[in-house]
Amino acid sequence: MTDHRLTVSAAIFAVALVSCASPRKVTSSEKADTPLETRAPVRLNGRGKITSISLTDLFTLQQSDQAIIFDARPRFFYNLGHIPGAISLPKDGSEASIHERGDEIKAALAAKKTIVVYCTNFTCPDARTVAIHLSSFGYPSSTLATGWDGWKEAGLPTE
Repeated sequence: MTDHRLTVSAAIFAVALVSCASPRKVTSSEKADTPLETRAPVRLNGRGKITSISLTDLFTLQQSDQAIIFDARPRFFYNLGHIPGAISLPKDGSEASIHERGDEIKAALAAKKTIVVYCTNFTCPDARTVAIHLSSFGYPSSTLATGWDGWKEAGLPTE
């Protein structure tokens, strides 16, 4: 039984490790050969402000439908459970996803909703990374430092 637990733990650790790995850099010669429609979207170079949000404040916003919440964890973990209403936006591929969701994000901001990003816990850098990507598109966001672990430990609702 212990061997099975170690295998599962090792698999989860491997997935988490891979999800936090940096993407490969694209060379200038590769950029020249890449068709325009597959290139990364144009960014605004960090015009959106990044702040932190408390668990209590996020819960209040979530309950009153005043937040658009992004889960920066890999989709595997999102599928195991997430904050109700959260949208999966894993760190890997987040720039393209942000570009695709631009109209949705702009509509949320026009409705005075707060953009919140979370990942596993305070040691996980993925929420901050996604928040930086949001910022580079000009979208302000807040990160939940306690992450999914803090939400669950507080006994708050989950999906």
